[in-house]
Amino acid sequence: TYEDKPRRKACMQALQSICKIEMFKPELPMLIETLISIVNEKQEDASAQELSLNILSGICKDQRENQKLFRRKGGIELVVNALQYEEVDQSGNSITFLVAVLDCISNAVFGNKRSEIHFLDIDGVQNLLNLVENSDYTIKRLALSNLCSILESPKSFKYFVEWNSKKTSINAT
Repeated sequence: TYEDKPRRKACMQALQSICKIEMFKPELPMLIETLISIVNEKQEDASAQELSLNILSGICKDQRENQKLFRRKGGIELVVNALQYEEVDQSGNSITFLVAVLDCISNAVFGNKRSEIHFLDIDGVQNLLNLVENSDYTIKRLALSNLCSILESPKSFKYFVEWNSKKTSINAT
């Protein structure tokens, strides 16, 4: 059952392994909506949310149709909201959660023009810059990598220039 946490975790780990196999990826879009709903649930233990983000990342990697479905089901809003921290908690759980979020952004958003534009329109660049400013070294490097990826889009520059730090009022440049 859904309440059987060990079984649910084992199933999700199996799905994570399956989504790494290219021939299965086109068969997995029916999981996207369910996985997004799991990430949206507020839980004490973020491991199910992390696994869901990892599976979403794997399902969408190099799969344009899956990226499109991810966008249509509200996945981009989900990952942008997951980046919005006033103060990033430096515990191990939040770090691995943020790694999963950044990986999901990299595979489910970047490389798809419409998804990138939507990411820009809902303040994705601003949230990445806030994360860079407020996080530790590991997260900062991954966030900078994502920022470099999105800045390859010519439409992203204006969002980059508009950002000002909430802490120090300096701009991104």
